[in-house]
Amino acid sequence: MKEDKRFYTFVFAPTAKSQLRKINVPHNVLYAILGFAAVGLLTVGYGAYRLAQHAVVVAKLNLMQTENRLLREKNQEAQSKYDIMQNRLAALDTTQRKLAEASGISRQSDISANIGQGGPDSDASVSDMERVTAALESELRQIKDVFDKNQVRLSSTPSGWPVRGYITDGFGWRRNPFGGGGSESHGGLDIATNHGTPIQSTADGIVLFAGMFGGYGNVVVIDHGYGITTRYGHMSRIDVEVGQHIARGKQIGAVGSTGRSTAPHCHYEVRLHDRPVNPLNYLSVGRL
Repeated sequence: MKEDKRFYTFVFAPTAKSQLRKINVPHNVLYAILGFAAVGLLTVGYGAYRLAQHAVVVAKLNLMQTENRLLREKNQEAQSKYDIMQNRLAALDTTQRKLAEASGISRQSDISANIGQGGPDSDASVSDMERVTAALESELRQIKDVFDKNQVRLSSTPSGWPVRGYITDGFGWRRNPFGGGGSESHGGLDIATNHGTPIQSTADGIVLFAGMFGGYGNVVVIDHGYGITTRYGHMSRIDVEVGQHIARGKQIGAVGSTGRSTAPHCHYEVRLHDRPVNPLNYLSVGRL
């Protein structure tokens, strides 16, 4: 077999002024170099292709992880919202129940029976919770309005004792305590106690009168609204003034014996539409 003596000649000059040089490259060497170059290019191309595929897979994986994280956050937010609404609904239901019982108001429905268990299945469950909560809040406002009105009326209704002492004269007809015989109508209670004992208002109200008034001596008259007034007579000292807002239990003066009186005591009257009524009906409330 004859040796292949074919070759390629490459002529080149290193610089413009250099002499020409030539290199003879045998055919088989050139083909080997080209073959290695082709293999190298294919290897590099395949590597780049695989690298691009890997980059796409990584990008998709990162996207899926991001989407999963967002979904977890959304589910967690929905669960938290559901739990908050459920707790809020339970608290509102408890408050409504207590107000209804305290006010004697019949509830329209037992909302607690509609409170679900477990997490939300969809946005619809949260919407249902919002609807139930809105209905409960509306009913709660109505009950609270009635309750507040009742509370105002209760705080404005006389109850308890203006002073602690002994009842020396009751409501109604009595024998004339100043002698001379006969009887007279007594519009309140006489509660005997030590001179200077503090006298307290028996309900919330506004001072209508504070000063000397005939047989009452030093007297304070308080308007409690709803047609109810109270009077505290024979005071040694007055501690309030006309127009002042008074709370139940507020000291308004001190026991004395001014006016038509035989000894230190508090003359206590309750009037309904300016007509005296028996204060014992209100004192009994304070004894409960």
